[in-house]
Amino acid sequence: MAVVTLDLGEGEGVRIFGPAGVEVEEGLVTILGAELSQGDRVDIGEYRSYLAKALKPARLRVSMSGRARVEIPGNGEEPLEEWIHIADKILQECGRECTAVVMGPVEAGKTSLTAVLANRSLARGIPTGIIDADIGQADIGPPGFVSLSLPGSWVIWLRLLEPVALRFVGSIEPGPVAGRVVTAVASLRARARREGAAFVAVDTDGWVRGWGALEYKIDLARGVNADAVVVVGDPELYSFLQKSLESSVYYVRSPSVQAVRRVEDRRRLRSENYIRFLEGGEREVSLKSVKIQGACIGGAPFEDERLKSSIESQLGSPVKLMTRYPGGVCIVVDAERQVEPHEIKGAARKIAGGEVIVVSRGSMKGVLAALVDEEGVEHPALLLDVDLDSMKARFKTRFQGEVKKVIFGRVKLGEEYYEEIRGRILV
Repeated sequence: MAVVTLDLGEGEGVRIFGPAGVEVEEGLVTILGAELSQGDRVDIGEYRSYLAKALKPARLRVSMSGRARVEIPGNGEEPLEEWIHIADKILQECGRECTAVVMGPVEAGKTSLTAVLANRSLARGIPTGIIDADIGQADIGPPGFVSLSLPGSWVIWLRLLEPVALRFVGSIEPGPVAGRVVTAVASLRARARREGAAFVAVDTDGWVRGWGALEYKIDLARGVNADAVVVVGDPELYSFLQKSLESSVYYVRSPSVQAVRRVEDRRRLRSENYIRFLEGGEREVSLKSVKIQGACIGGAPFEDERLKSSIESQLGSPVKLMTRYPGGVCIVVDAERQVEPHEIKGAARKIAGGEVIVVSRGSMKGVLAALVDEEGVEHPALLLDVDLDSMKARFKTRFQGEVKKVIFGRVKLGEEYYEEIRGRILV
């Protein structure tokens, strides 16, 4: 580990790339709108980079590992002052109760701006909430969940916050579950208000291209009655939303230089967050005694020998279970591989008299889920196996209390918690 000491004159700044620890030995500096004085220490995570700017002459001790480094930013490269100005303006114009939603493309700086908004609110002594609605690259909660945190001190990286509430949407892609995300964010904003948070900042995903994405973002802003929407690094999106929303819409630049996460980096970060919330215990749940959502095996069992024979001859695997739901049937085959939709011929659909969903026993293993308790709290879980005769399911989860409902998602995790399948009904 390398350790460097940096002396900064008033108004001077240095860009720090993580993983690094920063300790203020003298003076006063700001990082993401947080004001840090002598003895304060913060950690900058891997794949993150922040500007540390001296509000008074300061000395920093920076401990660096891995790919960490420090550099002097060029003129106009860092928009921190602009971000702080917009955050302060929003807080001043909103009054005491306010909701601000941050939008922009992938890697624009949305999460960092969300932290700036929260820090400027905390600096005023305002109880603050942060909602992480980036379901594909979640920081506060696991991927596939919308999460709420109520920070009591400076926010540097959302991943270091603890969630006080989670809402499962079952996907890491917002398109198929946009309505669920909007409902979840609205629910968590209401929870934040009940917990006393007067200011709520909402971080969102980077899906901002195409009509579906734009309608989703507009619905999200309206769903939480956003007082302010801040667009990061996308002037075209800013112009569109200005004409579409009743909220005050602001634009800020993205940093010219920042740590960029590659696709494999983003996958690894998701894997780490799955592990963070799923490891720690196992349990069994009888699916006969709880409500089930998101699983076609929860339909009414029925028998149809013609349909069974048709499926078995097409797939070469025995049928273990058939259930009916309005408009279709669900069939579980005893196979390890995932059955592709194109493998089901028209004859089977004609016999069924509607749509046919075929899942395999193998596809069920590793499906992301949520166990809902009697208070309606949603706890992360991973389906390990289902005994189709007894309808008892085994889950990896930390939650060991009474289960009232199981919600199954459309994400299947494999070894090391990397996604293998997503976007399909798997149970």
